[in-house]
Amino acid sequence: MRFYILLFSFILISCNDSDKDISEEEETVDTNLLWSEEFDGDNIDISKWNFELGYGSDGWGNNEWQQYTNSNASIEGGNLVITAKNNGTLGSRDGSITSSRMTTQGKYEFGPGVRVESKIKLPWGQGIWPAFWALGSDFPSVGWPACGEIDILEMIGGNPISHVNNRTVVGTSHWGPNWNNRASYGNNLIIQDPLTNNYHIFELVFNNDFLEMKIDGSRINMMDIKNSSVYNYFHKNFFFLLNIAVGGNWPGAPNNETVFPQKMYVDYIRVYKLE
Repeated sequence: MRFYILLFSFILISCNDSDKDISEEEETVDTNLLWSEEFDGDNIDISKWNFELGYGSDGWGNNEWQQYTNSNASIEGGNLVITAKNNGTLGSRDGSITSSRMTTQGKYEFGPGVRVESKIKLPWGQGIWPAFWALGSDFPSVGWPACGEIDILEMIGGNPISHVNNRTVVGTSHWGPNWNNRASYGNNLIIQDPLTNNYHIFELVFNNDFLEMKIDGSRINMMDIKNSSVYNYFHKNFFFLLNIAVGGNWPGAPNNETVFPQKMYVDYIRVYKLE
């Protein structure tokens, strides 16, 4: 009889512990989380990501140097790693520079009423141009800048690593009916250490009334989107892009002091519903 009493007690204790574990797990679920990419697998999840390939039109519209491939991005230690490489020479759109550009177009879109959070460590150097950004999902039909663009983070590198460019993060929005009537609103924030030294938390608060870009909780830029002149450009769905560009109109060309390879590490991207 004693054996059965002990066994019964053990079963009760086990059931109670199990119930406690389930309860604790349920308490940690964030009900505001709408979408996430943790990059925890062995390979890039093609159900979430597309690769844009080649040189684009006129260097993706910016006279960029790099050829985008699907082999310059990989999963390493729970991070997406995008790598800009050169093959020992340095030329504009001649195959010497390669990188990757990834999008969630047609696979994940988001709109007003969310907060985007990402943890990223950036590359550096003259001509190096990493970005985490978004385009309006109507881009295929209306083109740029009519689709609207939200640059959650951009930076253009400089040589040497102590150069102020490597400590400067930029947040910008672009819009307009056509190329000749385009508009931008942006700002930058200079931090203490080079962005390549550590991971930082980058955020986009996409409110019905404003766009706000942040790094580690500090504001980079904020833009009112209630005004009728910009309202339609930003009150719709967008998709994500991640890339490292090399060269182009804004960063200028890489030079013999630019160190390759350069890597952009993305630990996660999370989209939360605004409360």
